[in-house]
Amino acid sequence: MPKTGIIVLGHGSRRKEVEAAFKAMVGRIEKILAQGPVLPAFFSLGQPTLREQITTLVQQDCTHIVVMQFFLCNGVHIEKDIPAEIATWRQSYPDIEFSVLPTLQDDPALEQLVADRLRNV
Repeated sequence: MPKTGIIVLGHGSRRKEVEAAFKAMVGRIEKILAQGPVLPAFFSLGQPTLREQITTLVQQDCTHIVVMQFFLCNGVHIEKDIPAEIATWRQSYPDIEFSVLPTLQDDPALEQLVADRLRNV
């Protein structure tokens, strides 16, 4: 049975408290899922990087790596930068399946959350 590892990928921030909050959120998600490693990564700013976390999951013998793009909208990182980096990893590790999930853009659940919060103002 393949071992799946998940990376929740955010943009990152120069502010350490933002980095810490993101990591804490990912830790809570890992506890909710309770199915294997769920790691935080930052694409542009912050540590650990996507590269570091993919390496970690490979070392943990994951044969399926899921990247959840935790971005609100589809900008240049989503359309060009992340696909290019994932393509490199697919070449480096042809025996590992990489799945990249869409961003939160146009997600009905997120839209409902925003509507619910606005409904009460």
